[in-house]
Amino acid sequence: MSEGHVHAQGDCLRESDRPAHPAAPPRPIGHRAAPSKRRCALGRFRRDEQGSLIVFGLFLMATAILIIGMAVDLMRVENRRAKLSYTLDRCTLSAASLRQTLDPETVLRDCMAREDLLQYLTKVEVTSNSTERVVSAAGLIPVDTFFMHMMDIDTIRVGAQSRAEQRGNRFEIVLALDVSGSMNSRQRIQGLRVAAKNFVDRVLAESGGMISIAIVPYAAQVNLPPALAEQYNITHRSGLGVTANGDMRRVNCVDFPTEVYDQTSLPPTMPIPASGWAELTLRLSFPTNHLDQHRLPLGAFVDCPPSTTNLVRLPDTDPAALNAYIDQLAANGGTAINTGMKWAVALLDPQTRPVIDTFIERGDVPQSVRGTPVDFSDPVTTKVIILMTDGRNEGDIRLNDPYRAGPSPIFRGTDGNFSIHLPTGRPAAAGSNQYWVPHLPGNPATPENEGEWRPTSWGGTAPEGTRLTWAEVWQHSTASWVAWHLYARALSPLRDERLAIFNTWRANFITQRGSGTNVPFKDDELQRICAAAKAQRVVIYGIAFSAPEHGERMIQQCSSGPGFSFRSENNAELNAIFQSIALNVSQLRLTN
Repeated sequence: MSEGHVHAQGDCLRESDRPAHPAAPPRPIGHRAAPSKRRCALGRFRRDEQGSLIVFGLFLMATAILIIGMAVDLMRVENRRAKLSYTLDRCTLSAASLRQTLDPETVLRDCMAREDLLQYLTKVEVTSNSTERVVSAAGLIPVDTFFMHMMDIDTIRVGAQSRAEQRGNRFEIVLALDVSGSMNSRQRIQGLRVAAKNFVDRVLAESGGMISIAIVPYAAQVNLPPALAEQYNITHRSGLGVTANGDMRRVNCVDFPTEVYDQTSLPPTMPIPASGWAELTLRLSFPTNHLDQHRLPLGAFVDCPPSTTNLVRLPDTDPAALNAYIDQLAANGGTAINTGMKWAVALLDPQTRPVIDTFIERGDVPQSVRGTPVDFSDPVTTKVIILMTDGRNEGDIRLNDPYRAGPSPIFRGTDGNFSIHLPTGRPAAAGSNQYWVPHLPGNPATPENEGEWRPTSWGGTAPEGTRLTWAEVWQHSTASWVAWHLYARALSPLRDERLAIFNTWRANFITQRGSGTNVPFKDDELQRICAAAKAQRVVIYGIAFSAPEHGERMIQQCSSGPGFSFRSENNAELNAIFQSIALNVSQLRLTN
């Protein structure tokens, strides 16, 4: 390169390329002038790679700091929102609980205050009644930012809202309780009273009228209150009231035909024969003595004993009234689990609604049960039966239809002695006399040889006796006494013939169905009515209270499943079982 030539590099001279002499030669025409110092500085900056990386790194760092700061702010916002949302949910649930009796809004505000969030509560709405409670709430929290204010965002307002509702399921409950004579042993009846009352108290506590309880005490039969019996088409009624010894002999039991066990309903118009008042379960062999103490039926041994306490209790919501009723339950008679269960199911069937309405109008049933039993399909109602027994089904004896009611050929004198009109079939010794009087001539030492035929009925102090209906006959005498003293002894003097006549007439009067240990038809009826109830979603709890194996098996099969069948051996266990069922009902009643 010639000495006077300038080496250009990026339009700027390197210091080593400058001429050593201080003065530059004159520039030839057309030669380009050297760039200025400013232009050279920009060029060097443009060519310097180290400078551009530093700036880019600073840019990225600033961006990252801003993003991290925004994330911190957003995390703080989300934490506050989550706390507000969680607290609103918890507080509205607490306020909506049907169990608590305080003002729902007060409960909610107190709950928010404990979390120091009350000042952020912006809205509270409450809808509440005895069957449901709905609580809605909203809140708004301002959150100051740490970093986002660089973007002119100084505050972020976060909100949350919550809605909680609780509806109480309605419950229709029937207690079908065994009050047969065996409940007198080992103070079982006392234990039942305690357990049933504790159940009532626990279930009805704070129920708000959402739960009703009916009670069906059963033994060999189910006795109805007279007013309830009047609501049904009961045939063969005796029409009797208070009779001998002041006993209430007008019992109100019915003998169900077997077909009713296939259906849950018991239509009030369905004809059902009344049970007769007759001593049926004991003294079936002929009584040799005609005296009163051998003739009178014993209330302890009839299938439907007169009672003013062991009567069906219609649905109620008052624990005090129910407990007073339970305290009067008394043990007496045989066992018919099928009959008790049938009445319990009938009280849950909607066809019984008009009957319940009648008693509401009478003031005997509270207004809170109006409209019950509801339809089986009602989505918010659970129907429950608690079936308890300490035994097993026992056989029974029923009066045959021709001898339940209507006029009889039997007369009763003012002194209480009987005679019978027998216009045909008399022995020759009767002659033209058509009335047999078994107590004459009145020698107690030879009662079987006594008796006299007379032209008129025995009247005691009156000329003639009063003709009785068959229902009245069974008020004063057993079927066995009538068959032996009024038929067998009258129609033959021979022992063997008398026995045949006795068996014939006792069979005319009554039919024995099953025995104390073999009643497959009753077991079948029980399982049929249980199946019909379960098909309608009725929940059945079964309790075998020191029951024999067969009775316990029947209870297990009737119940709604393994978790619904219980066994107790003593009063304490019985009470614990009732309390367990009560707890289960209480938990099922409330749904969020």
